[in-house]
Amino acid sequence: MAEKILVYGATGYTGKLVAEEASRRGLDVVLAGRNPEKLKAVADSLGLEARPIALSDPPRLHAGLEDVSTVLHIAGPFSETSRPMVDACLATQTHYLDVTGEIPVFEAIARRDAEAQAAGVTLLPGVGFDVVPSDCLAVHVAARIEEPTTPGSAP
Repeated sequence: MAEKILVYGATGYTGKLVAEEASRRGLDVVLAGRNPEKLKAVADSLGLEARPIALSDPPRLHAGLEDVSTVLHIAGPFSETSRPMVDACLATQTHYLDVTGEIPVFEAIARRDAEAQAAGVTLLPGVGFDVVPSDCLAVHVAARIEEPTTPGSAP
């Protein structure tokens, strides 16, 4: 599968910043969101594809994920928006990342770990630059590496 990334919530403040940076880096990115007019404006300004998709339309959401490897979900409030996107990602075997800081969302997604493993996907909330999630991820990774090293040092 192509390493295409779908950025959902691309018309909001953070979504636009992510879309601009992804475009600048030449990544294979598709922009998505619920408002077709706003989405088209952002996508056209960056020369990217736009996919208007409402989270309340599971068949269209599933179809919109069929050719992407990863979703970066930026549309909050995540307590309302994460579940339909996670459901779709599990159904289409698409990796899921979001930028939430909402603890109930972390907990809800953690409870779906067995489903994610069965689907062969990663469900990773909180990939923004918040202190707690990034520190937790660092501890998680360090616990799984036998001999961690400092970048640039010999293994």
